[in-house]
Amino acid sequence: MCLYLQVQAQQLPMFNQYRDYGFVVNPAMSAVERQEAAGVFFRYQWTRMPKAPMTAFATFDTHRFMDDYNMGVSGYISHDRTGPIMSNGLGLNYSYHIEIPSWEGDSHYVSLGIQAGIFQHRLDGDQLIINDINDPLVIGDATSSFLPELGLGLYYYNNYVGFGFSVPQILGLTANFNQQGLTSPVNKERHYYGMVHGKIPLGHYETSYLLPSIWAKYAPHSPLNLNINIKFLLDEKFFIGIGYATSNMLTGELGVLINERYKLGYSYSTQFTPWNTYLGDSHEALFIIILDSDNIGYY
Repeated sequence: MCLYLQVQAQQLPMFNQYRDYGFVVNPAMSAVERQEAAGVFFRYQWTRMPKAPMTAFATFDTHRFMDDYNMGVSGYISHDRTGPIMSNGLGLNYSYHIEIPSWEGDSHYVSLGIQAGIFQHRLDGDQLIINDINDPLVIGDATSSFLPELGLGLYYYNNYVGFGFSVPQILGLTANFNQQGLTSPVNKERHYYGMVHGKIPLGHYETSYLLPSIWAKYAPHSPLNLNINIKFLLDEKFFIGIGYATSNMLTGELGVLINERYKLGYSYSTQFTPWNTYLGDSHEALFIIILDSDNIGYY
């Protein structure tokens, strides 16, 4: 009774190519790239683990309301599964961008964003591994709980740098899984995100760049996690990058932009921990279609 092992984790999924889907992390980043785009993303984590974590989402982002109303709109449909626990969601983001006058003539903006959504949280009790099959406090069948959700974000950006702060799951509601009068509650914790993005031109014509970025994540009862990445964008067509997370995870990524319209990306991650032999590595893939652009964003 005097010995215990503490387990710490965040509730929301993580991914390495967060810069390409910034509005999923921070609603204030809707329309920051001044483009209209749709995309799909897939992450498969710990490939050697049975029923390993899997995350997928489809997104859209539009700048159609920027010129007349200084507004951006984006949204996503998400699916996240880890063993017997699954979450499906629909989120819609709104951002309002305020231009800050500058003596140098460069454009500076502060964006405020809000995210609203509805999520289905599902527990497949028949997949749980338990010591006592007759335990009356263990749910044995599949059950679901629907919850609304709200998130807030703030983001500052110009042509070469951006940084922001966001709070997903700000309502902190409880998902109650009910079965035959028995309730198993799961509290949805607020998460706190900070992010910094940079764009450093290489050469006079500004067609190649270094793109550093940092994503800081914190949730109650969980350690602070930093995800640090740097990309090299060559001739606005090819990119290659490397990253490191404080969970001892090393990441490499590469991709291509075809005809300034189609973006393909892949990311591979491995962890330098004793249990990596049993968990395996992680893979990500993305595909983005740029429907329209004002040529202000990174691409």
